[in-house]
Amino acid sequence: MEELLGKLNEGQYAAVTSEERFVRVVAGAGSGKTRVLATRVAYLIANNGVPAQRILAITFTNKAALTMRLRVEEYLELAS
Repeated sequence: MEELLGKLNEGQYAAVTSEERFVRVVAGAGSGKTRVLATRVAYLIANNGVPAQRILAITFTNKAALTMRLRVEEYLELAS
Protein backbone atom coordinates (compact mmCIF):
# COMPACT_ATOMS: atom_id res chain seq x y z
CA MET A 1 0.00 0.00 0.00
CA GLU A 2 2.90 2.36 0.72
CA GLU A 3 3.97 2.06 -2.92
CA LEU A 4 0.54 3.29 -4.04
CA LEU A 5 0.35 6.07 -1.45
CA GLY A 6 3.82 7.29 -2.39
CA LYS A 7 2.64 8.08 -5.92
CA LEU A 8 -0.05 10.51 -4.74
CA ASN A 9 0.33 14.26 -4.38
CA GLU A 10 -0.55 15.97 -1.09
CA GLY A 11 -4.24 16.55 -1.89
CA GLN A 12 -4.71 13.05 -3.28
CA TYR A 13 -3.00 11.52 -0.25
CA ALA A 14 -5.29 13.49 2.09
CA ALA A 15 -8.39 12.24 0.25
CA VAL A 16 -7.25 8.60 0.29
CA THR A 17 -6.24 8.50 3.96
CA SER A 18 -9.00 10.73 5.36
CA GLU A 19 -10.59 9.44 8.54
CA GLU A 20 -13.92 10.97 7.52
CA ARG A 21 -16.69 8.48 6.85
CA PHE A 22 -17.67 10.09 3.57
CA VAL A 23 -15.29 11.69 1.08
CA ARG A 24 -16.29 13.59 -2.04
CA VAL A 25 -13.67 14.06 -4.73
CA VAL A 26 -14.30 16.89 -7.19
CA ALA A 27 -11.57 17.71 -9.68
CA GLY A 28 -10.99 18.44 -13.33
CA ALA A 29 -10.27 16.07 -16.18
CA GLY A 30 -6.95 14.27 -15.98
CA SER A 31 -6.36 15.15 -12.34
CA GLY A 32 -6.26 11.55 -11.07
CA LYS A 33 -9.79 11.17 -9.65
CA THR A 34 -10.12 7.53 -10.68
CA ARG A 35 -6.72 6.70 -9.19
CA VAL A 36 -7.65 8.47 -5.95
CA LEU A 37 -11.02 6.76 -5.64
CA ALA A 38 -9.66 3.30 -6.48
CA THR A 39 -6.77 3.79 -4.06
CA ARG A 40 -9.16 4.91 -1.31
CA VAL A 41 -11.37 1.84 -1.79
CA ALA A 42 -8.32 -0.44 -1.67
CA TYR A 43 -6.99 1.49 1.37
CA LEU A 44 -10.27 1.09 3.26
CA ILE A 45 -10.38 -2.63 2.52
CA ALA A 46 -6.69 -3.42 3.13
CA ASN A 47 -5.84 -1.03 5.98
CA ASN A 48 -9.12 -0.36 7.77
CA GLY A 49 -10.78 -3.75 7.40
CA VAL A 50 -13.90 -2.33 5.75
CA PRO A 51 -15.82 -5.07 3.90
CA ALA A 52 -15.95 -4.39 0.16
CA GLN A 53 -19.73 -4.73 0.12
CA ARG A 54 -19.98 -1.77 2.54
CA ILE A 55 -18.32 0.66 0.11
CA LEU A 56 -20.23 2.67 -2.48
CA ALA A 57 -18.29 4.31 -5.31
CA ILE A 58 -20.33 6.07 -8.00
CA THR A 59 -19.26 6.69 -11.59
CA PHE A 60 -21.11 8.19 -14.54
CA THR A 61 -20.54 5.42 -17.09
CA ASN A 62 -20.26 1.64 -17.23
CA LYS A 63 -16.79 2.05 -18.75
CA ALA A 64 -15.66 4.12 -15.76
CA ALA A 65 -17.17 1.56 -13.37
CA LEU A 66 -15.23 -1.24 -15.05
CA THR A 67 -12.02 0.78 -14.92
CA MET A 68 -12.61 1.47 -11.23
CA ARG A 69 -13.26 -2.20 -10.42
CA LEU A 70 -10.14 -3.37 -12.28
CA ARG A 71 -7.94 -0.79 -10.58
CA VAL A 72 -9.26 -1.65 -7.12
CA GLU A 73 -8.52 -5.32 -7.78
CA GLU A 74 -5.02 -4.44 -9.01
CA TYR A 75 -4.32 -2.18 -6.02
CA LEU A 76 -5.53 -4.82 -3.56
CA GLU A 77 -3.12 -7.32 -5.12
CA LEU A 78 -0.28 -4.81 -4.71
CA ALA A 79 -1.30 -4.15 -1.10
CA SER A 80 -1.15 -7.81 -0.09
